[in-house]
Amino acid sequence: GGERPHQAEVAIDGFAAGYFEKEEFKNSAVWQRLLKQARVFKPVETTIPAVTYPAHTSMVTGVDPAQHHIYSNHPVDPWGASKDGWTWFTEDVAVPTLWDRAVKRGKTVANLQWPVTMVSGSKIQYHIPQFDRAKGPEEQKLMRLLSTPGLHREIEKNTGVSLTEHSGDDERNKAARYIWQKKKPDLMLLYNPGLDSIEHAHGPYSEAAFRHLELLGHEIEKFLAHIRKVSPHDQVRVLLVSDHGFMTYNGKCYPNVILKSMGYIHPDRKQWTYYFETAGGVARLVGKPGAAPFAAKTFAERLTNACGEIDVVTEYDEEYATLRSRYSRSSPVFLVSRGDVLMSPGFRKVEFEAKAEGHTHGFLPDRPDMHTVALLFGAERSKAAKITHVK
Repeated sequence: GGERPHQAEVAIDGFAAGYFEKEEFKNSAVWQRLLKQARVFKPVETTIPAVTYPAHTSMVTGVDPAQHHIYSNHPVDPWGASKDGWTWFTEDVAVPTLWDRAVKRGKTVANLQWPVTMVSGSKIQYHIPQFDRAKGPEEQKLMRLLSTPGLHREIEKNTGVSLTEHSGDDERNKAARYIWQKKKPDLMLLYNPGLDSIEHAHGPYSEAAFRHLELLGHEIEKFLAHIRKVSPHDQVRVLLVSDHGFMTYNGKCYPNVILKSMGYIHPDRKQWTYYFETAGGVARLVGKPGAAPFAAKTFAERLTNACGEIDVVTEYDEEYATLRSRYSRSSPVFLVSRGDVLMSPGFRKVEFEAKAEGHTHGFLPDRPDMHTVALLFGAERSKAAKITHVK
C-alpha cells in the first residue's frame, strides 16, 4: 500500500485499567478530552511477569519474555555484583526489536529513555538510552557519552532539559516535542516513569497518583497538539501504552532463605546452585549448569509451611506449560502468589514477614488489578487491529 504514517509510542509506566473506573479520572477534563480523540483499548493484558522491563521489551519485539529473554527488571545477581544493576542492555534481548526492523527498512528512529535500550548509537539514529548510575552533573556527563553524539547537549541547549533517569515526565515530553519537530523521526519511543514511582511510594489511586496523571494528561495533550502542528494529520499516529497495573501487597515471602537452609545457596562462600529470581507475585527457579535435580517436593513442603499463599508449579501442574511458554522456557520450577503476598529474592533471617506491606505489581497478568490500557490517536486508528495484550 501507501507510505505508512510516522508513529510515536508513548509509555506511561503503571497506568492501570482501574483508573478509568475512578471518579477522579472521570472528572478530569484533560483526560476526557483525550479519550474523545482516541480509540481506547481496555483492559489490556500484560506479560508474565507483570513488570516494567519484560513488558516494555514485549512491546517492541511482539513476543513474550520466554522468547525475548528479559525476565525481570534486574539480572540474576544474588551477591549484588552489578551494584543494583538493571537489565539495561539490549544485547540480552534474543529477538529483533522494533528499531531493528525500522532501520532495516531505512526508517529513522528516536528513543527517549525506553527501557532496555543500552545499545550502540548506530542502531538508533536519535538515541537517549535509559541508564542510571549517579545523580547531578556526573549523571549528565554519562548520558552525553551514552547518547547519540551531540544530541544530549542539543536538547539541553534548545529546551533547557538535561535528560537523565531522574528527569521528570514533563522534561521528557518537552525533549520529545523538540526531537519530533527538529528530527521528524519515522518512529519515536518515549518513556514516562513518574506515575509508577509515585504508586510504589503512595499507592495506586492515591491523591498523588491522580495529580501526576493530570500532569501527564496535559503533557500528552501538548505533545499531540505539537505533532499536529508540524506533521500532517494523516501522516502521524500516536500509541499511548502502559506496562502493568498496580496493587497493594500484604506479607512478604523469602523463598531463597529456604533454598539457603536446603544447602543450595551459601552466602558466606558466595556460591549457589539454585536461586529464585522473583518478580513480585511470580518467580522462576534458575539453576547452574550441571546441578543435581532440584528437590521440589521438599521445597514445596517448606514453602507451604512458611508462605501459605505461594504455590509451587512444576511439570506435573497444568499451569506449568503456560509459564514455560510465556515466562521462561529454561526454568524447572515456578512460584505463583495466589493472594496478595509479595516475594523477595533477599536473604533475611525469616522466611515470611506477615506485617510487610506496600504497593507493587508483578503478579499473574489475568488478575484485574494487573490489567492496563492503550489509546491510539491519529491516522487510521479506526482501521487498527484491536489491542488486547502489550505485545
